[in-house]
Amino acid sequence: MKRFTYFLLLAFIAVSCYSCMKEASYSVSYFDDRYEPSVTEYTGSSAGSFLYDDDIHFLYEDICFEKDDVHVADEYPFSSTSAACYDISAKKIIYSKNIFQKVYPASTTKLLTALMAIKYLDLDSVITIQEDNCGITTPGAKLCGFKAGDKLTVCDMLYCLLIYSGNDAAEALAIEVSGNVKDFMKLMNAEAKKIGAIDTNFTNPHGLHDPNHYTTAYDIYLIFNECLKDPFLKQVFKTSDYYAEITDVSGELKKVYMEPTNLYYMGKYTAPEGITVYGGKTGVTSSAGNCLVIYSEDEEGNGFITEIFKAETKDLLYNEMNELLKICENAR
Repeated sequence: MKRFTYFLLLAFIAVSCYSCMKEASYSVSYFDDRYEPSVTEYTGSSAGSFLYDDDIHFLYEDICFEKDDVHVADEYPFSSTSAACYDISAKKIIYSKNIFQKVYPASTTKLLTALMAIKYLDLDSVITIQEDNCGITTPGAKLCGFKAGDKLTVCDMLYCLLIYSGNDAAEALAIEVSGNVKDFMKLMNAEAKKIGAIDTNFTNPHGLHDPNHYTTAYDIYLIFNECLKDPFLKQVFKTSDYYAEITDVSGELKKVYMEPTNLYYMGKYTAPEGITVYGGKTGVTSSAGNCLVIYSEDEEGNGFITEIFKAETKDLLYNEMNELLKICENAR
């Protein structure tokens, strides 16, 4: 209800200002119980308007929204804390469970880090690593193993971030954008609010556990949906594996294999017939459980975002993800 009330408040302000500013020419709509994409749309702002596209992404017509859980016939008994299917072609939620409930995001955090890197950095610019593993000392943290003096492009770093899920890659991008992680987090959280992820608070760029680092399944959907709008990021998500080019402090060029964390790409799990998985982002910590958000398409090219948060085991994560993909296929 918090999010729904927030949408209505913003919409009320917009409508009120419209009535007081007859000379401004623009139209705006919002998501409520009556929302129908075929008849209601956000058309942006015109000259002289107080509305700006970059400030109200969450009002866009390409967002799927329902304030309550959406159920389907013969519903599978999902045991994961949160689960959802979003039909991004039809702009609707097909199924949802607890998508506004607080969860720990683990490495799905890196989706927003990637979005920030794309927004503020040139893909061809070179990042120089300042200290081994970018200073990350958390036991068990997944690391690319960067050494002080290593150099690689932002482009390669994003592959390290999203395919291999290197926590040191996230730290390096954060420092490259803002000079330090603290300032990056201010910028990152502001960006989350900007795209409508109002129930998100991130304290680091990678998702290593912190009790104050949290989100919701719906907010991660919003962030992933923004990522898919960028052609380069969409290409990264569709890449099954990658060799990053790293130049060490002595000037030697090394090609380092970045093994995917997505087990669909590893061939350990297979999507249901009629659905092609094009990648996404994994996440796992002891507190977050096993998490996965992916983009897929059916045989007609219709696009879907599906997500699972806090599955008890990896096997359960992928089995329940396949159940979501079946829901997507049956919905058509």
